[in-house]
Amino acid sequence: PAPELALITFRWGGVNEVIAPNQWGETGSSVSDIFIDSFVDMGVMPALGNKYEVWTVYVEDHSDMLRIADAAHLIFGPSHPARRARHACAMYHLYPTAFEEGCIPNKETGQDSGAALVAQKALFKMIQAVERAGVPTQFPHPSGFYELLASKRWTYMMATTPHLRVPPTVAVPRMMIEQGCARAAEHALKALEAVKAHQARLRNEPAPAEPIAKGVAKLGFSWEALDVKFWQKQQGLEDSLFQLTQTIEISQEITGQPHDLEAIIVQEYCVHDLEVRLYVVEGQVESTIYTKFCKIKDNLEFGDFHELFEQQEAAERWMGGDLAAMQSGERQCRELTEHWLAWVRTQICDLPPAIRFDYFVGRGARPGEAVAWTLEICELGFSMLGAKDLPRKVFQAMLRSCLGAPRRGPA
Repeated sequence: PAPELALITFRWGGVNEVIAPNQWGETGSSVSDIFIDSFVDMGVMPALGNKYEVWTVYVEDHSDMLRIADAAHLIFGPSHPARRARHACAMYHLYPTAFEEGCIPNKETGQDSGAALVAQKALFKMIQAVERAGVPTQFPHPSGFYELLASKRWTYMMATTPHLRVPPTVAVPRMMIEQGCARAAEHALKALEAVKAHQARLRNEPAPAEPIAKGVAKLGFSWEALDVKFWQKQQGLEDSLFQLTQTIEISQEITGQPHDLEAIIVQEYCVHDLEVRLYVVEGQVESTIYTKFCKIKDNLEFGDFHELFEQQEAAERWMGGDLAAMQSGERQCRELTEHWLAWVRTQICDLPPAIRFDYFVGRGARPGEAVAWTLEICELGFSMLGAKDLPRKVFQAMLRSCLGAPRRGPA
């Protein structure tokens, strides 16, 4: 008989093996065999027994993906054996990057010499070709939405939508930077301050009294909180733009920045006490984790990461014991999450099995008050840190999505 489910998994086939960082938790990173096996063990087998198949496509570099893209309609069309299953879908366990494959910045990412980092343009071309062949993407997300999240373009696209609380953000065109980092930094700061003033008008708030003095510059298609540079004043921004597009020091060696990003993302730095991570499964918040990068390293990147699981402890450790402010901040984060889920539905006409929203939360002007800003939207496959019950909930939701089964959460 035909299987109930056929999973076509695209995963890393290079020589260097994926090593999942410990902070990802016991189910590993989304590109690891541990993660795929955990999904099958926790989600698929308990529900389907042996009525499923897993087909594996091993990918080593962009040339593999481009060949698959060109022939996807022939390979994965209706005659492919996986299509005989009642439900057939594709899952992509690879990291899209804008850097050249095998370059020094990629090899210095993590402990596995850049395993599973593949050229983003070739990856999305392949995913879109497989989707057009009739095989839907069930991990992490439909191609367009996945690209929007991984590229981080949503940050500047939504910066002037006031109720979403995105920090003032602009995209600095690469062509402008190549004309001179000093000129680009000057233009970026002016644009950033214009965005901040416009946000204030939209919220009926007083105009900003002080110029923007601190911020971050970051790359799209970047992982593990890398390629995020803290800057102060225009000179600091100029230096960050240079380091992210020209040359940078990695492991005490000077190396180029061989990526093809069309823009560098620049944001104002949000003063905050901690980050609140809300894990949403089928439209409902299932877990909350409190985190903080406690220092800015010598290379102006963020480090010394800590995580807590109890609201009271997070308030005591990072908010001066102001539990009321912590509770107010978390309420704001949940309200923001409802707004963001409505936005997600505009992108894919549905809610994903799971998604994570990260927020900056800081104490307000008076005790008991808090301020929240949207920091990050993390695609399915996000780090679950040490959350014990979360992986099973996520994997079961993924299976329901694969089968087109009714969800537990909001319709």
